Amino acid sequence: MLKKNSVHKVEITDINNLGYGVCRIEGIVTFVAGAVTGDTLKVRIIKSTKNYLVARIEEILSPSSHRIPSDCPLFPKCGGCVYRHISYDYEKELKREYVQSAFHKAGVEAEIASVTSDQRISGYRNKVQYPVGSNGEIGYYRTKTHDIIECESCPLEEPMLGEVKKFISDHIKAQGIDCLRHIYLRCGAATGEIMVCLVSEKNSFPGLEILADEVCTRFENVKCFALNVNDRDTNVILGDKTYILRGNNYIEDELLGCRFRISPMSFYQVNHSMTELLYSKVIELCGLKEGETFIDLYCGCGTIGLCVASRAKTSSLLGVEIIPEAIENAKVNAALNGIENAEFICGDAASASLRECDCVILDPPRKGVAESLINELCDSGIKKIVYVSCNPDTLARDCALFTEKGYELSTVYPFDLFPRTGHVENVVCLRRN
Repeated sequence: MLKKNSVHKVEITDINNLGYGVCRIEGIVTFVAGAVTGDTLKVRIIKSTKNYLVARIEEILSPSSHRIPSDCPLFPKCGGCVYRHISYDYEKELKREYVQSAFHKAGVEAEIASVTSDQRISGYRNKVQYPVGSNGEIGYYRTKTHDIIECESCPLEEPMLGEVKKFISDHIKAQGIDCLRHIYLRCGAATGEIMVCLVSEKNSFPGLEILADEVCTRFENVKCFALNVNDRDTNVILGDKTYILRGNNYIEDELLGCRFRISPMSFYQVNHSMTELLYSKVIELCGLKEGETFIDLYCGCGTIGLCVASRAKTSSLLGVEIIPEAIENAKVNAALNGIENAEFICGDAASASLRECDCVILDPPRKGVAESLINELCDSGIKKIVYVSCNPDTLARDCALFTEKGYELSTVYPFDLFPRTGHVENVVCLRRN
């Protein structure tokens, strides 16, 4: 076994979606944080195991043609981004290769399209969740730790959110407030409306009402000021109870001409312009004709299903979601957009009773779709399934099960909703043979 702290000259041959360059030292696979394909480096081994090594860069002897200077002073200490040190064109290549590799490992033959992007790599996030430390630190977690790095502004977030965060953080530091766990902010990219949600261990604290008044006075776009209570020992950010202190219990935004109300607990994509491109592809792949019906599983507040329904006005829509608050939002959103042939029910998608329909839309969490639901979908004889996924590995795994049961894949379409990070969204259509 190679010794820890030994120094070696290496050539980086690849880079993974965690931002680690890959090389071999004496035949052993070695991962090097911050290294780029094509780099020639002097590295020091910091971890040695039987099957792999981890090393850090001691010196860049010859930089890769893909390497660029980082534009963020917190990179790579902050764990939010992994690709700030490479060109964006190369990042898109890597993401396509990641999707291709996931399908290859799952044993599924698939054509992978080039990555769709609007080329906007900064200021795209409409949702941020800043952890708050016991000593008043506010920022983001250091890579692979729960240590908080103070952050004045993040290049990924909508600039207006950074201004609200700074005002709140200055206030809670000045007042010595020590019960907050997160500052959670959202904004409507099309409307400019802002939601402020403080996540606290307590349902009240001194100065809360004053803070709510000052934030709403200072920032007229704040249309919802909420307090979420989470007193559990958990990594889950939000608790079960949310109290609206000022304004509405939602903000509004628009997607593809549809109006949506979004509550603190509702899922909503973080990149507005790329979401519109993604949903346009979903509408295309659904290809619904007059009189056809569809089901939107994991529907959240109804965004995908209602955007599809607005284009196929005579189709009926059934949406299923496990979060009650999101279902209430979905019902209101259907009414807001004059879509009368939509029904939304609260329940687990894996246990939902599937009725005869022409198409099913799946947009599950990162863990993918339960095998029991895949079996039920296949047994139901549904001809077309449009699957949206934020995790190429679970998407490929699930597509392997669908293909075993007689479904064929369309081209897989990657969409870069999360530039500079290792994540990539995908959509694929599965058709029954």
